[in-house]
Amino acid sequence: MAKDAAQQDRGQGKQASVDPDTREEARHLAEEAVEEMNRGNKEEAKFVLDEARDLDQGAVDEVLKEQKKARD
Repeated sequence: MAKDAAQQDRGQGKQASVDPDTREEARHLAEEAVEEMNRGNKEEAKFVLDEARDLDQGAVDEVLKEQKKARD
């Protein structure tokens, strides 16, 4: 449990230093990953999602939450 909290703290710190262009690119990649998943391209979706997470985990989380809300 403590390890997860520490990882989240590190992720939060990283998010604060991400510039808007990088954040937008991460969001775009995350949206592309969702589209690939919807098409059944799971490997491509995972690859693109990993790329997005490397740029900005917080932006990816936002996109995934938005997509989940839209489905519910």
